[in-house]
Amino acid sequence: MRQDDSFIGEEKGLSYDCRLDMEAVSGYTVKRFQDEDAGLWDRFLEQEAVNGTFLQSRRFLNYHPRGRFQDASYLILDKKGHLAAVLPAAARTEGSARKLLSHPGSTYGGLVIGRKYQAVHKIIEMLVACEAQWHEDGFTEVEMKMTPRLLSQTGTAETLDYAAHYLGYEARPELDTYIDYGDYQDDVLKNLSQGKRTNVHNCLKAGLKARPLETFEEVDVLHHILQVSLSKFHKQPVHTAEELWEFKTERLKKECGFFGIFLEEKMLAGAMMFYFEKVKTAHTQYLCALPEYAALSPMSFLYYSIIAEMKKQGYRAITFGVSTEDYGKILNFGLTRNKEAYGGKHCLEISYRKEV
Repeated sequence: MRQDDSFIGEEKGLSYDCRLDMEAVSGYTVKRFQDEDAGLWDRFLEQEAVNGTFLQSRRFLNYHPRGRFQDASYLILDKKGHLAAVLPAAARTEGSARKLLSHPGSTYGGLVIGRKYQAVHKIIEMLVACEAQWHEDGFTEVEMKMTPRLLSQTGTAETLDYAAHYLGYEARPELDTYIDYGDYQDDVLKNLSQGKRTNVHNCLKAGLKARPLETFEEVDVLHHILQVSLSKFHKQPVHTAEELWEFKTERLKKECGFFGIFLEEKMLAGAMMFYFEKVKTAHTQYLCALPEYAALSPMSFLYYSIIAEMKKQGYRAITFGVSTEDYGKILNFGLTRNKEAYGGKHCLEISYRKEV
């Protein structure tokens, strides 16, 4: 007898051993997002969503110029017309395939659900209703990157993962690295590898300083360093210096910031920061350093300084992003070892794919 056999059968007319009757699912209405829904969308993200962040808000997504993406976002309403979930997404055509993708203008997409709709049967019913609408709208394939566990209310990400698995979605995990301050010694240096501790001590002896960036001129210098760092990979920054400054001063005043590492008045390294206050988690973006100062290792000092500052501010975690490519099929071992050297642990960021 398996462990849960005692629960198989019927109780109050409900069978615990049956599959959801897909034909009977009709409790949710799925409608395309329109510009006039922006206020409703953002209030939902701020007040009701348990796995939503500002990265999925319209105030963030709308910084992209009209026409850069073919927006194909959806709102999911319950029987009473209350907003139960949103799905930030965009459409893309590849040959004969019409794909629905997590919005390319954000790091995370996937189904963002309200506090009252976390039950697994409700999430499954919402996804079934979505699939019917996607099919009607001519999509042949869907790809969703879910909000990571660290940025979701406890248990929510796991429920969404199971619902996707139940409905036959293909999971594509990527490896993220993060610092868990609950399992971190108070003296930040003691959590670092010997090599990183040596790098930090050398930077301190050389007089390097870390501080927030407060002017456009400083952010512009950081953007230049980022351009130099990416040029060896034949890439360019996604955002302009003007866009980064607009994030800090207008669009994301409370959620965005910048750090720089200085030798006297010269910036040697820097990073952009996102702050997720609801879950007290910080996230690094655009970590970069001038290659001609690599021997001094200002990047080590940048990691150390950010980790120490976020700990001081009472954050429970800080993430450094994924070290994988091609939906997790390629692992950058050097990058992973580097992040682990600061006391980093690993968690998964999962995308899901399905033909509809």
